[in-house]
Amino acid sequence: MAIPQSCSIQNDVLEKWQRDGYIVLRNHFSPAQCDRLNEFAATLWQARRTSGSKATIDIFLDRPESKRVLLSQAPDEAYDYSFKINDLYLNESLVRDYALDPDLCQILNLLLDGEALAFNTLLFRWGSQQREHTDTLYMPPRKANKLAVSWIALDEASADNGAVTLYPGSHLIPPHRFSDGRLNAIGAEMDAYYEHLDQELTKRGIEPVHFNAKPGDVLIWHSQLLHGGSPIKDWQRTRRSLVTHYYRKQEYLHQFWRLRKHGGGYYLKRPHPSPDKD
Repeated sequence: MAIPQSCSIQNDVLEKWQRDGYIVLRNHFSPAQCDRLNEFAATLWQARRTSGSKATIDIFLDRPESKRVLLSQAPDEAYDYSFKINDLYLNESLVRDYALDPDLCQILNLLLDGEALAFNTLLFRWGSQQREHTDTLYMPPRKANKLAVSWIALDEASADNGAVTLYPGSHLIPPHRFSDGRLNAIGAEMDAYYEHLDQELTKRGIEPVHFNAKPGDVLIWHSQLLHGGSPIKDWQRTRRSLVTHYYRKQEYLHQFWRLRKHGGGYYLKRPHPSPDKD
């Protein structure tokens, strides 16, 4: 779904983005496109031992034994618990086709006021159940607020199977700065981070909402939007999805040798993350 070139339509999109901190694109990808990516993910898992993939996977996300390992070393039992496969965009053209879909990039470029640069992808089979957070804790952009995230639904999502939880308007809360003056999370100071957010949410009357999605829907959120993964009540229902984080290309022109064109945007070529050390 491309945004029409009408100024009034574009203004409506930007107004919602500025007010709520997220927008929803219904039926952006077709059922056939969702099936194709789901089939790819299933084959990737089945062939992980022999594929030679350098990708890593974060396994047992909701358990104490959570850790990052090479995809090729993931145990069979990890498939039935929450996990995320990291940065498949680096080597998989098919994943880039979705993350840098031309119509999606047109919208991202409008929201970012610059060309979208994908620098991270996460492929999920189940909801993350991750505590509410802002993405600037882990990957703050070079220019304030110029980071956007797309979440592509590959299954139906509801409160029963770990839908994304959003706090509309929370991106307008003044960001919490840690003791070093930055937005990057410092583990020992996270209580203060959440205290700041709780106070601001109460003051502004912001309540959480679940994003109920159909396959092919796309949710795009602001780097400062508070969001998380709701608890999974029904483990018989997967909640497959592809998440992509984007900076703006213009902030990385000095690293021109790492920029690659694909589809309607660009991606940052870099090494895969390293697995955890035992």
